[in-house]
Amino acid sequence: MATLTPQFFRLLEAEVKDVSFKKFAQIPLLFPQLMERRKSTKAYEDALLVAGLGTYATKPEGTPVAFDDPVQGQQVRTVHQTYALGWRSSEEMMEDDQHGIMSQVAGDLGDSARDHMERLAWGMVNDFHTGTTYTGLEAEAMFSATHAEIKSGGTWTNILSPAVALSQSGIESMMNLADTQTSHEGRFIQQQMSILLIHPNEQHNAYVLLNTERKPGSSDWDKNTVESSRNGLTVLKSPYLSSTTAWSLHAGPGSNGMTWNDRRALRFDSAKDADTFDMKHYGSYRASPMFREQRNNYGSNA
Repeated sequence: MATLTPQFFRLLEAEVKDVSFKKFAQIPLLFPQLMERRKSTKAYEDALLVAGLGTYATKPEGTPVAFDDPVQGQQVRTVHQTYALGWRSSEEMMEDDQHGIMSQVAGDLGDSARDHMERLAWGMVNDFHTGTTYTGLEAEAMFSATHAEIKSGGTWTNILSPAVALSQSGIESMMNLADTQTSHEGRFIQQQMSILLIHPNEQHNAYVLLNTERKPGSSDWDKNTVESSRNGLTVLKSPYLSSTTAWSLHAGPGSNGMTWNDRRALRFDSAKDADTFDMKHYGSYRASPMFREQRNNYGSNA
């Protein structure tokens, strides 16, 4: 397939005053605000879960010390994929275009690539409640009430169940859940939730929740306990989220276990067909998203 002059005969007319093409700038990349970007030099990346030692035990006088061992857990692997798109145009189309549109089409490969990266990264986030495609080191979805404690054999949860809509009470419950979380060794751990992830449909609700001094929607004088000045939350809104009502709290990139693996950065190539003289343009990159730990991430599928 190639772009030929009969397909765009109007671009051959100098009398056309204006051509609407690439009139809108793309929004900045969103997924790096949530995920750590790492360079990769292999065909795949592995992550492994290891739980450390248990707690101290009483040692009566004259008795041996109790010994314990670390425990090896699950391994998760992500295999990098190559993603690409091409465009070709006849030599005549490039030469006769009176408005320079064809010379801009090759540049559109960059915008298309950025959009594809976003959809790939946020596709993993959209799978967080089901785990049909992506699972972490506990072989479960990101958000679950039955995460395995590989040291104790018990379970832990990072999801509000039943689900709670984005609200003061919902954020309070989720922060309480995070602040009482333990590690695989059974130790209370320090977690700092810094990102409130929402669909743009919830942005006005989120603004009221995080910027109102008094309890939103209340006629009394109660304090709003989830005001951003108290909890440090910042809003990240993504139109790529498939649910308009689900929301979640996360630690920042590098602390929440989510990774975008850059195996090969976005690259552009061009060539000329020796038989037809068509110009061919290509864009490609190689990458994969993955997540490891589910802790430092808490969600509600409202």
